[in-house]
Amino acid sequence: RALCFCLCSFPNLCLWTANFLLRHQTWKGGLFASTGEAQLVDASNTCHLTVEVVAMTTKKKVRLGGLDADPQQFALVVSYTTEIHTFDEFGNPVGTESQPGQKVIRVPRGMQGPEVPALAQEVVEKCKKYIPASKAGEVEHLLRALADYEAQQNGGPQADHEDQIALQAAREREQQQMKRQQAPEAPPPPPPPPPPAPTAVSSKPKRQEPLLPNADVRHIEEYADQLYEDRMDLKVHGAKCILRVCTEPANLELLAEHDTLLGVLSRELRENSKKSFELSIAIVCTFLCFSHFSQFHPVLMQHQCGDVTMRVLEYESQRAQVRKEDMTRRQMRLQELGDSCTPEDKKLFAKDEKKHRLQLGRQNKLMHICLSSLLNLAEEISIEKKMVNRKMPTLLSNLIDRNQEDLLSVVLTFLKKLSVFEENKDQIAQSDTLSNMVKLAQHPNVRIALLALRVLFNLSFDENVRSSLAESGIVKLLVDHLRNPPFRHIVLRLLYHFSMDDKCKSLMAYHRDGMIMLLQLVVHFPEPRVGKDLVALVVNLATHARGAEVMVQSGLFPQVMLRVLKHRDPLLCKVIRNVASHEGVLEQMFELLQSESVRMSKWMHEFVRMAMCCVDNPDLLVEVLGTLANVTIQDVPWAELCEAGLVDLLTRLLVPSFSEDDIVLECVMLVGCLASCRDSAQHIAGSRLPVMLQDLLIEKREDEEIVVQLLFAFQCLLIHEEVRDVVLQETELAPCIMRFARAKNPMVLEYATALLKLVAEYANDNQTGEEGSPMWVEQIKAFRFEQHNAEWCRCIQRELSGGTGMSPGGAYNGYYDDQDSGGEEEEEFAFHWAGGDVGDAQDLASRDWGNKDFGAHSGRFVS
Repeated sequence: RALCFCLCSFPNLCLWTANFLLRHQTWKGGLFASTGEAQLVDASNTCHLTVEVVAMTTKKKVRLGGLDADPQQFALVVSYTTEIHTFDEFGNPVGTESQPGQKVIRVPRGMQGPEVPALAQEVVEKCKKYIPASKAGEVEHLLRALADYEAQQNGGPQADHEDQIALQAAREREQQQMKRQQAPEAPPPPPPPPPPAPTAVSSKPKRQEPLLPNADVRHIEEYADQLYEDRMDLKVHGAKCILRVCTEPANLELLAEHDTLLGVLSRELRENSKKSFELSIAIVCTFLCFSHFSQFHPVLMQHQCGDVTMRVLEYESQRAQVRKEDMTRRQMRLQELGDSCTPEDKKLFAKDEKKHRLQLGRQNKLMHICLSSLLNLAEEISIEKKMVNRKMPTLLSNLIDRNQEDLLSVVLTFLKKLSVFEENKDQIAQSDTLSNMVKLAQHPNVRIALLALRVLFNLSFDENVRSSLAESGIVKLLVDHLRNPPFRHIVLRLLYHFSMDDKCKSLMAYHRDGMIMLLQLVVHFPEPRVGKDLVALVVNLATHARGAEVMVQSGLFPQVMLRVLKHRDPLLCKVIRNVASHEGVLEQMFELLQSESVRMSKWMHEFVRMAMCCVDNPDLLVEVLGTLANVTIQDVPWAELCEAGLVDLLTRLLVPSFSEDDIVLECVMLVGCLASCRDSAQHIAGSRLPVMLQDLLIEKREDEEIVVQLLFAFQCLLIHEEVRDVVLQETELAPCIMRFARAKNPMVLEYATALLKLVAEYANDNQTGEEGSPMWVEQIKAFRFEQHNAEWCRCIQRELSGGTGMSPGGAYNGYYDDQDSGGEEEEEFAFHWAGGDVGDAQDLASRDWGNKDFGAHSGRFVS
């Protein structure tokens, strides 16, 4: 009452008194503490004083000091310290006060040994505020010491000497703890040495200014009006208040509906971004808050927020380039001075360099916010195209040499998004950019390294980019990254792209550790089917001779073979097929699987069984048949495989229009391998395969690759005398071959000519009927005569009278002939002359061509 009377009587003292009370907080529990606000009014209402007290909060924390046993009171003594932390309204610590305390826990007498653990647990549960659960063992030890002491006092055996020592040590710890609690403490956290007693000035910690001022959405008009002020500090304060309101997502919809707010912010950023860094940061952060939500993107674009943000980014990029060139010139000038450079020059350059680093750090923050906002707006493809038209890929490429991780993260994310398109890829894939990207792939921050690898993956679809990256040493980097599980997925995809080039295959095969690591991943893959990225990479590497050799010599190849036989993975079987396609590696693989250490000599029998079981699975069937067809060494037991059902399988698969062309081709190649072995060729001759091959030769006449393999298979069959008679008697092979002897494809022509020659050589060994040699023997002779005298025959044909005559092979006009056959009334293989007729090829050969005058030009056509 006296204080209120004095304040009312002397109004001039009101302000000073309120300030004093707030500063020293002398009224505890009084008027200010109970209401938080005091109003002093005199009877005549001449003085009105309002004092606002800052709301203070406190938190208490109890720390255990020590545990001791008091034999006199037969109790446990718990020493503890209560720490009271005081915080202001912003959550900043203001002060800390420590109050030591002690609690006595009396224990019932007459404790027995089995009762001590349960009693110790009960003490800990009831006093958990002071004793943590981790101290249950120490409590049990002290209770046992008390029980022993009681037994000693009652005339029992003496207490254990160790328990007495423990009691004495506990008392000493308690005394030391009490001394530490009575000593003065410094504000938390205390340094290791005890600090000196705090003074009146140092007892109050310095209050940290908040990043953003307090703001209310109800005062948004006032904050918007501050943007119209001439003073820059008022503009910055208004922009920060608006940003503070925008940090609450619930306010964004209300602010987006405001008539002029976003337009004013856009205009201020366009006009004053070069004048105030803080104003630019506040406004762009406001745009960023809105850009996180797609429904506000149209509003931002309506007020040209994206355009002004892009202008800020372009300006800062140009400014950074100018500053970089200026620092380069100063550094070159300093280097030109050399020994004549004074310490003052070095000091000045160090000062400029420090200033440049500070400017670069501030600029990195602004560009990070700008790019984050633009990245959110680029969700719309039309907006992204507008950014690309303003050279956004180039701007981003110039920023990947920065050091700030947040900026690098958003830059790489933006580049990954843009690099999907071809036109953007051409702007990004520059030599300097690729080298910097490879460096970022080695960044200690895992997120940045992964983003860099993903950008490189998008760029690696281009063969020229892959070539440039291979020269930069990225293959070694990727092999090293295979050891890190976070990088493994993207690294496998990148290596797969590089494995499409022979040069990169050689580089990858050179890194033996990487090849072995890939096979380890294949062998230990958790699922039955190996991941496509991993197995596709191994398939490509197996097509390289050196890579296949490393796989066979790695010691893991038998496990790969076992996995193929167990899980029947088609792509993994393709790896075996590609390895077996190399002649030198095939011998090593066969010897390895036949060795005593591996004991997989029957792997080909297992492949035959697998092929018989997977007829309905063409993907696996073609790989199994291709693997068997690639095994072309002499030690293969083809006869045993035929007895195991291989011939029956081929007979089933070669039924016309039953199998796909890929499977038909592999079957024909496998027949060629069987025909090269005498024992297995007899199995073919005893089956329907020769006739089926002839039908297949006619059916697949347009597929030159299948035709070549069929001609080769017939050639292998005719080598063996036991099989030759059967093949020539059961098939009409000669007329079919003559159809392909006129082929334009050099491979088909070569194999057809060789097979025709082989058939003609052994024609006399196949006599049928009383008429002697079959009809196709004479047809082959006439055909070969025309083939060797083609130009002469064409000349004679032009000189014939009575129209065009037939060629010797006209009756068996091939599928590759360009000319139509002659009339049916003309005789075959005959030429009409003025002096007489020639009946057959033998008559032509026996004539005396030298004594016959055919004209001045006829002699040069005879071959």
